[in-house]
Amino acid sequence: MKKNGKELIILIMFTLILIATLTHSTLIVQSIKDCTQVWLFKLFPSLFPFLVLGNILINYNFGYYLCRIFKFKSNEIVVFFLSLISGFPSSAKYTREMYLKKLLKKENADNVLCYSFFANPLFLMTVLKPSFSLKIIILIILSHYLANVFIAFGFKKSHEKIIKLETNQNLGTIISLSIKEGINTLLLILGTITFYNIIITLLKDIIKNKSFMFFLSGLLEFSQGLNNLNGLDVSLYLKALMALIFISFGSLSILTQIKSIISDTNLNFAKFVKFRLVHVCLSLILFSGFYLLV
Repeated sequence: MKKNGKELIILIMFTLILIATLTHSTLIVQSIKDCTQVWLFKLFPSLFPFLVLGNILINYNFGYYLCRIFKFKSNEIVVFFLSLISGFPSSAKYTREMYLKKLLKKENADNVLCYSFFANPLFLMTVLKPSFSLKIIILIILSHYLANVFIAFGFKKSHEKIIKLETNQNLGTIISLSIKEGINTLLLILGTITFYNIIITLLKDIIKNKSFMFFLSGLLEFSQGLNNLNGLDVSLYLKALMALIFISFGSLSILTQIKSIISDTNLNFAKFVKFRLVHVCLSLILFSGFYLLV
């Protein structure tokens, strides 16, 4: 009975969204065009190369050699390093890939998923530029990144046997498969940001409080919130705090992407979501400290 009630609520909600989409078709079409533009000119260039190259590196034992050279005790460092330069949701993709290939134990995979949640630095530099000076952008990125490092130090270290992956496929096949997986991930990103932007477009017609709607839009789709920062009439400090909330929480759009990527595994998504809240708190504290110092 409880399950039927939940299904009925979801059915009614999405039926209303469907009706609203039909009655606001002009706004929805424009919203989809805007999302496609952001995806094509900002997200695709900053993510595609890293998704493809990261997958190739994993298949050619990048983690094995990195751990052997620098004496690391877990392949977590591989996910951390690749995520650092490529950004979410690639962190989930790398974690899933290494977990399914048995290069990470479940405990290690759950942990690294929590502390490898980095926003792509190239994307952040582009999207934050209209709203902040270079100094503030660097402080935002630094606070966001260091918060992950502190979370990493909070986990109990679990060592694992570093194994070498036997690759039976040739380079051409691995490149082709890596491109295919990269494109599929990017299409997932396009689909989710478009879906949540449609919801935001419809909510704007209902919610007249601009400040609340701005904050809500950032929680639903973080790039939308970051793009709208420039038009917000608040202090620079408050703008930066809002940017960090959107980036470190990731928005429902990013969380949906992560959930979809790890859906064929038993990785702990609830733990991952909990640490997004921890990440937000730590990044806000760090930024406030840096802001007072400079």
